[in-house]
Amino acid sequence: MSKENDRSLRFYNEVLGLDHLHYGLWNEGEEVSLENFKLAQTRYEDAIVDQLPEIASSDSVRVLDVGCGTGSLSQRLISAGYEVEGLSPDRTQQENFTAKLGVPFHHCRFEKFKPEGSYDCLVFSESCQYIKPPALAAVAAKCLRPGGSIVICDYFTLEGVSGLLAKSGHDLESFKATMLAAGYQMELETDITERTIPTLELAEDVVRRALIAVDILTEKVRTKRPWLAKLVMRLSRKKRESLQAQRVLIDAEAFRKYKQYLLLRYRV
Repeated sequence: MSKENDRSLRFYNEVLGLDHLHYGLWNEGEEVSLENFKLAQTRYEDAIVDQLPEIASSDSVRVLDVGCGTGSLSQRLISAGYEVEGLSPDRTQQENFTAKLGVPFHHCRFEKFKPEGSYDCLVFSESCQYIKPPALAAVAAKCLRPGGSIVICDYFTLEGVSGLLAKSGHDLESFKATMLAAGYQMELETDITERTIPTLELAEDVVRRALIAVDILTEKVRTKRPWLAKLVMRLSRKKRESLQAQRVLIDAEAFRKYKQYLLLRYRV
């Protein structure tokens, strides 16, 4: 992951006060607001936890949280009695995770991970999309003990997608075919697309307000010092163009048409 990802993580966590870094799971008719977004994110984690193996009184369940973000999900699992380890190539995630939890953390890409021992479950919460499916299937097979499971919560692309939308998320049918060919049995497939859409609406509103704010803040400069305004606009043009281009990724209707957000559980 890049320094840009480091900054994004710090912004979500330190500025917005979000302990979770994912789309969340909204209830029908729920008001789209930052406070309700936090509730939606808790429901999202509820849905993942419900898919993990149960802990028998005499056994421990070993879980690897791949792409563990702020460590919120791992912290919850530890509190519930799971034996948890984190993994991420991101330095900020490493710092947050180790400072907060004090359990093993693997600072590497999943593709390069060499497990010591085996796990009962691997969790990919919006991290699956960053790992090529053949590598995910191959490394997961080395990590899991017989009968172990993989829980994935992420979005995938559908047939006919192109442009930036095609670069974000794996092709769904290709991903399923790869997992099937690698010997994984799909035990659960739940479509949660509509319950994640309000997050896109919230993000679109934030971007729209940010662009308006830039126009308002530069209005006086444009009027009083046009030469300075031209310089500022020239320097910030690429940033603005990038922001405008990225808006396609948070377009709710485009997401509905070309993406599918799924909760999946596979067993080896």
